[in-house]
Amino acid sequence: MGPNFSKTGITKDLEAMKAQGIGGATIFNVTSAVQESHAPTLGNPWPEQTYRSEAYWDALKFAALEAKRLGLEIGLHNTAGYSTTGGPWIDQERGMKKLVWRKQIVKQGAGREVVISKPSPVLSSGWGSITLPPDPSSWYKDIAYLAVPLKDSLSYTNERDFTAYFDADGKQVKRLPEGDWIIYRIGYAPTMAIPHPLPDDIIGRTYEADKMSRDQSVYHWNQVLAPLKAHLGPLLGNSFKHMLIDSYEAGYQNWTPDFRKEFIRLKGYDPLPWLLTFSDAITTEYKSDDHTPDRRIRFDAGQTSRFDWDYKDVISQLYSDHGWETGKKALHDAGLSLQWEPYGGPFDTIEGAASADLPMGEFWSGSDGAIDAVIPASARAAGKVIVGAEAFTGSPGASKYTEDPASLKPSAIGAFASGVNRLILHHWVHQPFDDQYQPGMGMGWWGTHFGRYQTWAEPGKAFFKFIGRSQALLQYGQSVSDYLCVDQLQGDADLISRRDFVKMDIQVKDGRIVLPSGRSYAFICFPVSKMMLPETAEKIKLLLGKGATVVANRPDRSPSLKDYPACDQALQKIASELWGNPDKREAMSGLLLSEIADALKAAGIQPDVRVESADVPKAIKNVHRTGPEGELYFVANLQQTAQNVTVSFRQKDLQPEIWKAEDGTIVNAQIWKQENGRTYVQLSLRDFQSVFIVFRKPAVQENHAVSVKILEHEGFAEFRSDGKSKPFITSSGVMKASVLYSSGKTQILNIKTPVSEQVKGPWRVQMLPKLGEAFSISMPVLKDLSLHSSDPRIAYFSGTAIYKKEVLIKQAVLQHNSIVMLDLGTLNDIVSVKVNGRDLGVLWYPPYIADVTDAVKTGINELEISVTNNWANRLIGDEQEAADFDWGTDRGDQGRAMKGYPDWFLKHQPRPSKGRRAFSVWYYYRKDSKLVPSGLAGPVRLIYQERSDL
Repeated sequence: MGPNFSKTGITKDLEAMKAQGIGGATIFNVTSAVQESHAPTLGNPWPEQTYRSEAYWDALKFAALEAKRLGLEIGLHNTAGYSTTGGPWIDQERGMKKLVWRKQIVKQGAGREVVISKPSPVLSSGWGSITLPPDPSSWYKDIAYLAVPLKDSLSYTNERDFTAYFDADGKQVKRLPEGDWIIYRIGYAPTMAIPHPLPDDIIGRTYEADKMSRDQSVYHWNQVLAPLKAHLGPLLGNSFKHMLIDSYEAGYQNWTPDFRKEFIRLKGYDPLPWLLTFSDAITTEYKSDDHTPDRRIRFDAGQTSRFDWDYKDVISQLYSDHGWETGKKALHDAGLSLQWEPYGGPFDTIEGAASADLPMGEFWSGSDGAIDAVIPASARAAGKVIVGAEAFTGSPGASKYTEDPASLKPSAIGAFASGVNRLILHHWVHQPFDDQYQPGMGMGWWGTHFGRYQTWAEPGKAFFKFIGRSQALLQYGQSVSDYLCVDQLQGDADLISRRDFVKMDIQVKDGRIVLPSGRSYAFICFPVSKMMLPETAEKIKLLLGKGATVVANRPDRSPSLKDYPACDQALQKIASELWGNPDKREAMSGLLLSEIADALKAAGIQPDVRVESADVPKAIKNVHRTGPEGELYFVANLQQTAQNVTVSFRQKDLQPEIWKAEDGTIVNAQIWKQENGRTYVQLSLRDFQSVFIVFRKPAVQENHAVSVKILEHEGFAEFRSDGKSKPFITSSGVMKASVLYSSGKTQILNIKTPVSEQVKGPWRVQMLPKLGEAFSISMPVLKDLSLHSSDPRIAYFSGTAIYKKEVLIKQAVLQHNSIVMLDLGTLNDIVSVKVNGRDLGVLWYPPYIADVTDAVKTGINELEISVTNNWANRLIGDEQEAADFDWGTDRGDQGRAMKGYPDWFLKHQPRPSKGRRAFSVWYYYRKDSKLVPSGLAGPVRLIYQERSDL
């Protein structure tokens, strides 16, 4: 955060990551405090530690050395801030460009010399921008002076190029042709887009690099990599392994000095005469009195729309070829990989996801976790095993130091279900100060607050184990897709771009389409459209001749003005051969169809996974990965209520196993059957629960259950109850289950009434606040800690409360092979359980129920329940005291900033306010903020039930 970094903090941060099971980090250099974007904190304690100072390079090298020592990987965002490519080495001339123009009516005989002023400079707008006063000396270059007769102001037929009549200052240098004219002085100027949020010392003197210029891209990446090579030496490509291009928030660019030449190269015609036809489609985001697009001049609506298509296509190609590919090559030459979030700009996300070494999406805390499906689909086609996601980014409304693993779990499994298999956590803010200053540095008002000062950092390791196990399985082998799409994703398929389809070497082997990545498919499908480029149709014809199956509608026109009208004639000729001449088509060995369903039927492809029964089928999502050791399916319930489901898989003769990433257990599925070449498995999934179904060994054919019907009431079993979705975890009553086995035998299981015993007080509670001295209390009755209004130490407590209790268990309840469960009832936010000194692990999401069967004994049993809550109540408690610093920006219910570091902090003196414990740069709470529930509220119960195993 700005100049705030220290070697001590670097070591502690990286060691904490290692301890928590986090594999590394990407370093960002941002403003000392971030709100929407730039919001520096005043009086930073190390102002000399500026961006790219010697202290900065020394710290970066130290981080790489520490990462190497710890076996971690680190990388760096390529520019200051989190968007996009640029830096203080980029000035206006090297920055992003856009078309600008000024319109002037000139009538002959006016008796004066014509001067057309250059268009007004552009003011950057949008996310991350800094509002600066207009600069009349801003960099600008002319493209042309174009004119139309005033009487033909809406006609394109009489357009004229008047460039030779004016000099570089816009002055007329020779007499204009007779007539009255509308003259447009057209040029290009910097968009003024800046990387953001910038470190404090380079705010106002940094621009985004021109992304359509190969020269400027080469220059940018040389400026990035040369000093890294000089300062890191052999660490580059060793522990320092990657660079990131994060969120694209640089806005729109539609010109570069070589644009006209590149356009002619790619499209075969000059775009200059067409510039007067511009519409919003080309000039997105930039509007002013001088250059508001109004589609002033038309030629032909159809041809104009074709020019628009060409123009946007050239922009996309230049972004990809001159921008991103140039950067990727530079990184590879330096021994580094490219991590990239390839979306949000005027370029092709499909191509970007295929190009990145680690393609990434993003999802925010509180969302369903799903990333853009285009990214994993394109990555799969390109042979990428790993798809990442910027994970759990938190808005100030959702992340107020109240986040916990339970609240993050729904987004995590939603991301996994959408094709993600590596989470890149957002965020872990570097803590450079003494450990007494907690929760410490934050990224302004943004969350989620991972890091070594998080209250639940230690028990939260269980959450990271869940993520780690899930990712390890989801990175196994490769994903399964039956077919390939071009340009538009249709169903659970892989995806390539139109441009890649035309240029890549696609083979057909035994009727299957094989990409250079090695991925193969039963057929290939195209967007439902009447438009297609002739070269696309030619490639379809080639594949059909090789025996491929293709799904495509008959096209009748090209979307492009290139080679118009010959392009349409060429396309229609191919279309007649393929779609309109059955004799010629039959001569080809391939199959041309119009519907995906027909292609699936023709190939005999059954659904890979089918939800046979569920209360909410659309909430059941899956991922299939295949490899040499077997078949693996991720199955998740993406809703807040439990449901019992039957899922069938395109597998046979193999034993279904259930692997749970939550606890690392592996068991054979008990309730399953094989029928018609498919395997049916019954699952009971709690809310937002996921499991892996693994097929890796021959099926055990004897006596496995194929269905279970619950006849009466509930017990511990997790089966389906007469069509109603209920998790059978804790309750009382008698349950009878009718079990049908594959042998045809039916057995009735009588599960006896569970015995439930409430564990009553008093409880001994040891309070270990995250800040402050430990203390102990006796609690006669369990009660939410935030409700202890008479004792502010408890009401405003943030940390770990250890509840201890001795419980007598009689021999009678343990003698019948009983299962013993400990139900903790309501608690906030995460708990570790010990029984008789035996660590039973962490429960990090509800229901908070632990199997204590192997830990309990007849007689006295010692329960130790360690509950950790979040930071919120301590922060609210602090607001009961006067602030011993100055307040800065106030954003209402989203919090307020600390304006600057106070003198007592900078001088390492005791703080004036003895009642304030916490220290941060952003404060979400007020004196009257409502406390959040915390601690163990119960009721705590021991539940005994006799076993009835299948």
